[in-house]
Amino acid sequence: MEVKSKQKKKINPKSKSPYSRLWDAEMRKIVQEIQSGLLSIRSACFKYGLCRNTLKLFISKFSISNFGGKFPTQFVCKMNDDQKNAALSKKIQELTKHLEFAKLKIVGLETMIKVAEEDMQIKIRKKRGTKQLKE
Repeated sequence: MEVKSKQKKKINPKSKSPYSRLWDAEMRKIVQEIQSGLLSIRSACFKYGLCRNTLKLFISKFSISNFGGKFPTQFVCKMNDDQKNAALSKKIQELTKHLEFAKLKIVGLETMIKVAEEDMQIKIRKKRGTKQLKE
């Protein structure tokens, strides 16, 4: 009789039940670990068995909902000065990215209003000094 040696399977996102749904609280915890600098996106994907695009979607979802939120104190106290500086610079880059996105959105909306007013003769902007109608 031959004895087969048991080899350890390599863990990857596909072998960790990819169809199980994580709750929002669990996803918030994962996103906080990534944003605080304790985990990278790739290592979080392997640790929790998530797809990278799904994880990035949740990161953007929770970072927009907590726009301007502070770092949790439980993660900040575990970091040294270099890690804190890296986390703060990452937060600055993220906020700068959100600001640029908001500016692009404003420019797009203003362009849309301008085109609608010129091409379709729709008056959208209210002129200054006009009074509202009383009904």
